[in-house]
Amino acid sequence: MRGKIIGWLFCVLAAFGATESLSAQGTTFTYQGQLNDGGSPAGGNYDFTFALYNSTNLAANIVAGPVTNSAVAVTNGLFTVPLNFGPGIFTGTNYWLEIAVRTNGTTSFFTLSPRQPLTPVPYAIFASTASNLLGSLPSTQLSGTLPSAQISGTYASAVTFSNSANNFIGAFSGDGSSLSNLNASQLTAGTVADARLTTNVALLNTNQTFAGSNIFTGFNTFKGTNTFTGVNTFTNLGNSFSGSFFGNGLVGWIPTNGTAVQAQTDHGYMLTSSQLVTLTLPASPNVGDIVRISGAGAGGWQVKGNSGQSIFGNFASYSNSYQVSLQNSTYYGNYNDVAASVSGTLMYAVGSGIVGVSVSYDSGRTWSQVAGGFSLYCQSVACSANGRIVYAVSTAGAIWMSSNSGSTWSALSGSTTTIACTADGSKYFTGGIACSGNGNCLAKLVGGVITISTNGGSTFNVTVTAPAAGLTCLGVSSDCTRLVAGVYNGLLYGSANVGATWATITTTNQFLSGAWMSGDGSKFATALGTSGSTTGGIYNYAVSVLPDTLGTNSITGSQSSAVELQYIGNGQFVPVSSAGTIWAN
Repeated sequence: MRGKIIGWLFCVLAAFGATESLSAQGTTFTYQGQLNDGGSPAGGNYDFTFALYNSTNLAANIVAGPVTNSAVAVTNGLFTVPLNFGPGIFTGTNYWLEIAVRTNGTTSFFTLSPRQPLTPVPYAIFASTASNLLGSLPSTQLSGTLPSAQISGTYASAVTFSNSANNFIGAFSGDGSSLSNLNASQLTAGTVADARLTTNVALLNTNQTFAGSNIFTGFNTFKGTNTFTGVNTFTNLGNSFSGSFFGNGLVGWIPTNGTAVQAQTDHGYMLTSSQLVTLTLPASPNVGDIVRISGAGAGGWQVKGNSGQSIFGNFASYSNSYQVSLQNSTYYGNYNDVAASVSGTLMYAVGSGIVGVSVSYDSGRTWSQVAGGFSLYCQSVACSANGRIVYAVSTAGAIWMSSNSGSTWSALSGSTTTIACTADGSKYFTGGIACSGNGNCLAKLVGGVITISTNGGSTFNVTVTAPAAGLTCLGVSSDCTRLVAGVYNGLLYGSANVGATWATITTTNQFLSGAWMSGDGSKFATALGTSGSTTGGIYNYAVSVLPDTLGTNSITGSQSSAVELQYIGNGQFVPVSSAGTIWAN
């Protein structure tokens, strides 16, 4: 079939006038054309297909269709068909319509040529949505309520909602930085971040500083480290304070196991080390500042001042010790060693001028030979703190023991030249060892060198600075922090700080051969040999406590001793309270 079509397009608003307001008009439009068959107007029923292209008869992409209209009546070559390519097609782009036709009921379509351009017409197609609107739509043309789905999305420009009756329901995201006039009482859920709170708000999980005047009238518990710098009033007797408190004379305790401590003002230090602990006072204290020291450890403690600082008060000192001669004409000769009970009342002495062991029951004023017929000459002697257990070493080196103050004796195995024992007498030591405690702390004098053990003699790893060369005798306190040491044909020296400093006790040379010291270091005795015109003997000493010992740069104490020092200005500290004997060095 040969055919030719001449067509023209009418886009009409079915059932709507030109003055009708904006409304959804659908996407169907009417196409009218003229079909010739063999050069003459066609007549009868024909099938048509319509397709949109984006170009003329050149190869191009089909945009929409094909749409088939069947059994279309053609009268005198004229026909009219409705076409609908769906929404979103006509967006202002130029299109060409390709038409194919066949006689109704036949098989093949004949494509007509050329494609027909779709040109503007008096009426435009109205879309059912505004997605293809070109130009601006005045807001006055909008009426009614827009569905919520139509106003969703992202708005990059500023949007102002000025009506106070506006109501927003749902979730809102963003940083809220531009919110204003938001009343905090409207926050009903969630948690405000700590960073958003003023610094005047106290937080439960951080340290607090209350700098103003505060009144706590209820039942309050303050745990941990607290600083109250303002004037604070705590009026309820039920207030509970847990932790350490420092400042203005209120001193908390800090346990420490070190051997060197730099003290801070208004602090207390519980010293727990088994070795001597040296604590240095604060360098720049204020008048009234407090430092406390408590000796919980077996090693004792030493408090040292800085340059220009001194401590004065009532302190014990070996430089203040006094000497009592206990020699008895009955026993002139070389005295080799001496020992005593903890009180110094019961004393034992041995020497080349004494048969067996000599005993005194009145602190050395009178002497006699121990009962039991022990008649060996001895070079060393030791006894328990109560004086009942006695050890003696004969000049031949044999070790003897008595458990009843010398009434009976039994020989022990071994050989030695010196003897010492624990305070309970259950254990003895040889080889130049000195002991007056439980045996944990021991001092040893060998070849003029003093060493100390704090582990029962397993190791002697503390070397003491000797006061002089050629030391021949040694006595120690139970913790070995206080010592007396002498030189044969020399002087006797005492130290209250493990030999860090020594005081000279005697002023003339003596032939010092043996020494004993009580467990607390306050009493000691020496045995002297005879040489030339110098007669040997036994000397007893006691340490005196003198008031207002000025110019002392350091003090010491043993385990279980304590002191509270207060700064009074001009580089001076004074003790306001103490427990146990405090020693000046």
